[in-house]
Parts: sequence; C-alpha cells; structure tokens
Amino acid sequence: MGKFIQDDKNSEIRKSKVTFLKSFKLCMALASLLHILFFILFFIEGMKILTIFNFFSFIMYLFFFLYYVKSNLIATTILTFIEVSLHSILCAYFIGWKGGLYVYPLCLIPAIYFVSINILRKEIYGHIVVVITILNYQITKIVTDYRETTEFGLIFDRIEEPLYTFNTICASSIFIFLVYSFLTEMKNIQEDLEDKNNILKNIANIDPLTNISNRRHMNEKLKLTIKDFEKNNQIFSIAICDIDNFKNINDTYGHDCGDIILKGIADILKINCQNFDMEVCRWGGEEFLILLKNSDLQKSKKTCEKILNDIRNFETRYNDKIIKVTMTFGISEFSSKYNNIEQVLKTADINLYKGKKDSKNCVVI
Repeated sequence: MGKFIQDDKNSEIRKSKVTFLKSFKLCMALASLLHILFFILFFIEGMKILTIFNFFSFIMYLFFFLYYVKSNLIATTILTFIEVSLHSILCAYFIGWKGGLYVYPLCLIPAIYFVSINILRKEIYGHIVVVITILNYQITKIVTDYRETTEFGLIFDRIEEPLYTFNTICASSIFIFLVYSFLTEMKNIQEDLEDKNNILKNIANIDPLTNISNRRHMNEKLKLTIKDFEKNNQIFSIAICDIDNFKNINDTYGHDCGDIILKGIADILKINCQNFDMEVCRWGGEEFLILLKNSDLQKSKKTCEKILNDIRNFETRYNDKIIKVTMTFGISEFSSKYNNIEQVLKTADINLYKGKKDSKNCVVI
C-alpha cells in the first residue's frame, strides 16, 4: 500500500510541472502579442494587406488562448501552422528575406510531433509536416526573389535588419521553449507509464492485505533461487508456517480481527527479513512461506525459532481485548540431494502438519 501511495504522489508532482499543453497555450498568448506588434508596424508603414492579416491573426490566437487549445489541440495546431506559413510567405513578398519571418514555421515542429506521437499516434504525420515546412521555406525564397523585381522592392528595406534580429530572437526562443516542453512532457509520460507498470506489477505480485509477496511472486523467486543454486551450489531452505487456531480467532472475534493479526504477523516477518537473508510471502489463508537463502536445516531452524519467539511476544489489541497467537513451522532443505522443488515444498508441508498434529507452537524439520 505504501508503494501505491508513493506512486500517486509521484504522479501528482509531475502533473504540477509544466506540460506541453500549457506551454503551447502560452505560445498562443505570445503569438497574439507578436501579431499586435506587427499590426502596429504595418499600420504605421501603410501596408494594408499585412495590417489586415495580422489583425485577424491576433484575433485567432487570442481565441485559441482563451478557448480552443485544450478542447482541440489538433485543429489548433493545424490552423496555427497554416497561418504561420501564409504569414511568412506574405511577409517575404512585402518585406523581404531579411525580415526573418520565414523562421516561424520551424517553431511549430515540436508541436506537430507532439500531436502526431501522443494524440494521432502516427509519427508519419510529423514527418509529412516537416516536408511541408521545407517546401514552405523554398516557396518563401522564390517569393522573395520575385519580390525584388516588383514595386515593393525598396519599401521596407530600411527595417529588414532590425526585423530579422527581432524575429530570429523570438523564433529561437519559442522553438527552444517548445522543444524543452516537448522533451519534458515525453519524460513525464514515460515516468507515468513506469509508475503504472509498477502498480500493475505490485497488483500482480503483492498480497493486498499484508503488503508482502503473494504466492505467484514467491514462485518466481523460487525459480531464480534454484538458478542461483545450480550456478553457485548454495543450498537454501523453505519454511511453511501457519497461525495456530486461526479459525477459532475468526469465529470468536471476527474476520476484521483476523485481518489485523495477519498484517501483524506479516510485519514481524518483514522485520526479520532485515536481520536474515530471507524472503517471505503469504502462501494462502493464514499460511506464510519463508525462503531462507544460503541456509541449511539447522541454521533455518534457529532462524525460525527466533521468529516464533517474536510471534509469541506479539499482542493484538482488539475491542479492548489482548489477543496472542502462536505459529507452527515446517522446514525442508533444497540441496544437491533434495533438488526437486515440488518435493521440498511437500516435505515442508508434511513437517508443518506433524507440528500441528503433535503440539503446535513449534518448529519441525
């Protein structure tokens, strides 16, 4: 459960960071401001076509900023790309190549790829738009060459260089900002996927009540331990332990009390995992399995007796009553002589049954 809470906190932290949508929306606001500046400039210079175009561009970007980006990022991106491309061509014709407005279509490449990869789920669309951007660049160059032979040739020559500097700085800043936002968003998406995979893995491997490994996960650990044995010939032991008279506890105090006891036993086992080279799982019901690594029968018996002593001292308070429990342990060894895991598990279970039948509250090997 603690792992799940931590994953949720990590997701919330990432949600609070800058997302690409927020960055793109901010760019809509910056585009509105830029087009207001262009509108004023072209109005002062008496260039009617560019004045009108930039006025409507300002309205469009303001609308996108206030209402449209979040509801339809695809349409917003496409319309923005069309507007930027047309604007760059018109400005190249009326102002010239050195005005620098041809660089703005490049700024949209991160947004195009973001939409292609994360919304449309087809990267090919991003490649197509990049090709269109290159064609737009060539068209702008052709228009600029044609412009030199027209009556517009000298009108805006005096402001070409200042505009070029201004537009290059603005376009570069927007491009860097969007690339950073794109990379940050992709990183956040990757981390979210890893969190979700970890949650699914925990759901598959962790017992939800006791928050320790379940039987499925322990079977995987046993396979790995057997491989280590085959490689290093390090014996290990398995102990299956069962809470004594657990049915009577459930019948007398209720299943809620039984769940509290199960969680308490699991906590004791987890604490002992820090002191011994072992792993534990809830094997089923009130049964737990302990994997004792690099441990023969005698060493495992001493370890389990220490754990049993901890359990004897364990008290559960429920409805103003103190409940104490004991457990019975059955141990079996996996070695060169006994190297069949099914047989080892069966032997541990038989030893557990012997302990239950004889006296309970004991460790049997």
